[in-house]
Amino acid sequence: MTPLRDERPDPEDNAHTVASLWALRACELVCALMFATALPWQQPFAWFSVIAAMGVLRWWHVNRPAFRALPKRDRQRVYRIYMWVLMSFVGSACWFLYVPGNVPILAVLMSYLLGNATLIAVRLTGDVVRTTIALCLAVLPTSIRLIVDGIRGDHALLVMMGTGGMLMTVTMVFLSRAQEIGVMRQVEQRRRAEAAADAVAALGVAKSRFFAAVSHDLRQPVHAIGLYLAPLAGLAQATQDRAALRAIDGITQSWRALDDLLSQVLDLTRMDSGVVQADLQPTELAPLVAGLVRQHSAVAEAVGVRIVALVQPGAFAMADGLMLIRVLSNLLDNAIKFSPPGGTVLLALRPGVGRWRLQVRDAGPGIAQAGQARIFEEFVQGHNEARDRRQGLGLGLAIARRLALLMNGDIAVRSAPGQGCCMTLTLSRAAPAVQVDPPQSGAHDPVTVPSALMPAFRPALPVPLLAVQEVLLVEDDALVAAATSDLLTQWGLRVRHVETSAEALEHAAYGQVAICDVRLPHAASGLELAITLREAGKQVLLISGETQATLRDAARRHQLRLLIKPVSCTQLLTALQDF
Repeated sequence: MTPLRDERPDPEDNAHTVASLWALRACELVCALMFATALPWQQPFAWFSVIAAMGVLRWWHVNRPAFRALPKRDRQRVYRIYMWVLMSFVGSACWFLYVPGNVPILAVLMSYLLGNATLIAVRLTGDVVRTTIALCLAVLPTSIRLIVDGIRGDHALLVMMGTGGMLMTVTMVFLSRAQEIGVMRQVEQRRRAEAAADAVAALGVAKSRFFAAVSHDLRQPVHAIGLYLAPLAGLAQATQDRAALRAIDGITQSWRALDDLLSQVLDLTRMDSGVVQADLQPTELAPLVAGLVRQHSAVAEAVGVRIVALVQPGAFAMADGLMLIRVLSNLLDNAIKFSPPGGTVLLALRPGVGRWRLQVRDAGPGIAQAGQARIFEEFVQGHNEARDRRQGLGLGLAIARRLALLMNGDIAVRSAPGQGCCMTLTLSRAAPAVQVDPPQSGAHDPVTVPSALMPAFRPALPVPLLAVQEVLLVEDDALVAAATSDLLTQWGLRVRHVETSAEALEHAAYGQVAICDVRLPHAASGLELAITLREAGKQVLLISGETQATLRDAARRHQLRLLIKPVSCTQLLTALQDF
């Protein structure tokens, strides 16, 4: 596809500078002085004065704002008129500066004209019509006269000079045409590159919307399953039905496996598509590590493993707090899982040049050199050839590595068979921030991460004592709404269920707490609804299957508690107890 001419800038749009104006005038003055040695001085000075005046007039005219605002076609017409009139005066040198029989001055004249021709060919690249006519007007008259005088006077040198001028003119015309073709190709390539960049940007937006919708729609049924498990477990325990308890235990394990797989696959896909971006902030490491150690201590004690953290206070790294929690949580999970009973998991902070190195060491079986390169690949597990789902899915390290790269860091492994394993997370150092509130998991964070990062699911929950008595539930999914309503009712709460944002605003006075899904019918935003309800004085709990950083940041900014689906009964209960 050939691009439109208007897609290319005119070659003279940026050529009329003050420096070029004075440089050309200086050259004309030197030429006038040279020709004054062979002609009456008034003649060459008058001729060059006319050319200089036309050059100054053209420079003044084309640099006016009104002229630059003209359409390209109008500017091009003015450029051509100026150029062709000016080159007609230059070509008149065959009469005004021509000295018959004076070979040296004629050689100077031809050199001057060829210099003008070269300047024209370079300056007008991209407009072969303007270039061809200007070259012919400037060089051909003098070249023809040299050839004619050489033939008449039997002077071969003059004939050669004239012929050389004509050949140079033809050559420059062809070169100008070749350059124009090259410019057109470059413009076409740029147009295609811009179109491709626009297509990639549109694809990125489409992917972002697609993954947001897929994440929400896939998490909805998983979320509903988790909410139904607690009532089932309570009924089974009340009747002491062992078969039902075994079935619920199997469903619970399958639910957690599906939760883990869904979350990790969606995260990998979103990271590979470029949708996930890190919110890098100066993050203090000591409080964050302390929270992670507390979070994993119960699991570690259950398998007889001790966690030791050696992280000095006052160390700040440039990181995304939630991403860093997830990376270190994954490394700690692996270290605890592979450590023998009575072993120790060490989490230590080591200084580096402009970097911090967070090392997680275990005393497990270690990893052979041949397998170390593959442990960061998807679905690769070195010590789980039987693919026991209870040992994970082989996605944790792949996700951790990608998250580390998003934070401009990396993860390296050092291990040997029988000598344990050391995972090193490297992050850039950061200056201490003012009033830093490091992200913590659980009730202290207004954004609660998915259940994959929470303690083990406890299906049987006693009837809690809650300060909340009435809840306004805004949820358009019938299955999720029924499961949530049943669970809240079993906890002694009264629930009023609405599906749309408009209905929620009609019933805004009901209850002390509103539980809002982020995605609502008719393209309504649960976030905007939550902000409106919050401004009206109601406590609001947001629930979403989307994990975008923008939603997370908006929830923090408006001090809204956000739970990421699938939400377990424990998470929902903890959130309600905070009100």
